[in-house]
Amino acid sequence: MSDITIPGVTSKYDTKKLIEDLMKVERIPKDRAEEQLKALQLQKTAWLDVNRSISRARESSRALFSFQNPFNERIAKSSDEGVLTATATREALEGEHSLVVKQTAKADRFLSDRLPTDYKVPAGDFSFTVGDRTVSLKFAGGTLKEFAEALTRKGGDILRARVVPVSKSEQSLVLESLKTGSKNRLGFQGAAKDWALAAGLVEEARSSRRDLPTSAPQPFEKSLDRSLLRAEPGSLAVGPGGEAKLPLSPSLPAKGLVLEMEVRVSRRVEPPAPEGPPPGPSLSPPGSITYEGITITADPSDPRIPDWTPPPAPVRVDDPVVLFLVDGSGRAVPLPPQPDSEEFRRISIPLSDYLSDLSGLGIRNRNTLRDVEVRNVRVYDPTETGGLKPRNPVDTARDAIVSLEGVEVIRDGNSVSDLIPGVTLNLQDASDKKIRLKVEPDRETSKEAIIELVGNYNRLMADINILSRNDERLVQEITYYTDEERKTATERLGLLQGDSTLNLLRTSMQRIVTSPYPIGETSAVLGQIGVSTNANRGGAGGYDAARLRGYLEIDEEALGRALRDDFETVRRLFGYDTDGDLLVDSGVAYGLDALFRPYVETGGILAVKTRTFDTQIASQKTRIETLDRQLIAKEAELRRKYGMMEGALQSMERSSQDIGNFMKQNDN
Repeated sequence: MSDITIPGVTSKYDTKKLIEDLMKVERIPKDRAEEQLKALQLQKTAWLDVNRSISRARESSRALFSFQNPFNERIAKSSDEGVLTATATREALEGEHSLVVKQTAKADRFLSDRLPTDYKVPAGDFSFTVGDRTVSLKFAGGTLKEFAEALTRKGGDILRARVVPVSKSEQSLVLESLKTGSKNRLGFQGAAKDWALAAGLVEEARSSRRDLPTSAPQPFEKSLDRSLLRAEPGSLAVGPGGEAKLPLSPSLPAKGLVLEMEVRVSRRVEPPAPEGPPPGPSLSPPGSITYEGITITADPSDPRIPDWTPPPAPVRVDDPVVLFLVDGSGRAVPLPPQPDSEEFRRISIPLSDYLSDLSGLGIRNRNTLRDVEVRNVRVYDPTETGGLKPRNPVDTARDAIVSLEGVEVIRDGNSVSDLIPGVTLNLQDASDKKIRLKVEPDRETSKEAIIELVGNYNRLMADINILSRNDERLVQEITYYTDEERKTATERLGLLQGDSTLNLLRTSMQRIVTSPYPIGETSAVLGQIGVSTNANRGGAGGYDAARLRGYLEIDEEALGRALRDDFETVRRLFGYDTDGDLLVDSGVAYGLDALFRPYVETGGILAVKTRTFDTQIASQKTRIETLDRQLIAKEAELRRKYGMMEGALQSMERSSQDIGNFMKQNDN
């Protein structure tokens, strides 16, 4: 039985293969167009990556000379960070400062008596004060823990309470202010006062405040010379050589009390020194006589003036110790030295640090050219507030006291930002020893910025080398590539070989990093600070092709030494204003930024290249679409023609068979 064939479906002539072979030839233009499209897209992607590499390198270079450059960053180093730490802003001036943290600021923190675990806080309207702020709580009654939680929620950033289990059957409440400083004392009003007394947080206090009268000073250790004093209600001024005592009668026990006053030590203008000897006596002119036209004049008088010896300079006394505490026995205890000041300074003296009881304040001014003034002198218990004092104080509100270069200052917090411009002091603990605070450039940040620039520079140089040269060693030499990056780099080898843009960019980059730059009266190059194409080579000889690729290397030891010993040279090497117009116009970083700018700016060199590739890619895609349509039509036409041919051949075969059969019948 003969095979059954259907034209266009099955064919004993294998027309399908014939059509496919013919279409392969027809698809050659399309395949070439697709390869060209892939090459264009690969080149565009490569240029986009170059654009990103240039942008990163430009940002790194701009960071080294712009207004926010790291060379203007400052850090503050403390000789004892357990006592004092500090942070510095860019506005801080370099220098060293000597400080003594005499006292840190604290907030009130009170502990209640031991209370039973089933203790209930009664309902009421509770009002607590911290300085001039008030926390009001309407409590419906409940356990001590419920009260503490409600008060903490209401207290926000100024008041906090917590329960401390003392034993299985007892508990205590810790109530603390969150604001430091003597002005932020913890107070109780309304139901809070009654409850605080009942819970043993506070107790009634008899006011211990005593003001020392200044209008009636008494002799201190020598007789009183009122010509050297100026006594007024509330203040007393003692001139050079004078002394006086402000009495306190009867004397007070010193425990828990503070002496507070305002002090001013002002300098007088120094009198001018005598310029020379006295002029001597004033004599009348000598007499004369005239006779017959002849005048005879007597000789002038010649007084004998003894040799002049300048008087000895007055003895000058400078004694900053001008204040003394006087105890009940009359013993005088000197207080710390008082610096000169144009304005009054408020000082607080914890009396128990100096004596056991106080009977007065002594003022002795031995200075030749200084006046000492005190005012508003008082003794008080710092823990008293509104007639109450804590029964079990854990901490009491107090100010921080810091001595800066011998000048004592008082602040209500432990973060002090107004003493040294651009520096914030963070007081950690009190100490008698001097703390040395050094404000200096942040060399580590500057070093990291330089390393970042070198890294981005080398990344860009690697991209340029790989795209412009077909040498697999270029990829093998780069150790920081990931496997994926290494594969992509290998595919791109020599992709843009012969491109003048890349060659010009590479040459310009190498010229900029090897040229000398002015740093003042002299010039310098990157190699002087440990950055060059052979920074780590040392004295080793031999040929190393990798060192000829244009990559930069860093000798971190040399760079660190340059930043430590010649910081200004490093800064100027990357960006320097040579003409004094406050605009940087020279330096490695400035040169790289100027080089990269036309490549990556809007409408720049790479933007134009990208648009050109976009146009070419769009055109190629259109061409491929046209070729696709043509191939579809061509294949359809071939199938139609070969189908017709097969039909005709089959018809002819059938006719041939019919004729053959007819001939066989006639023969029979």
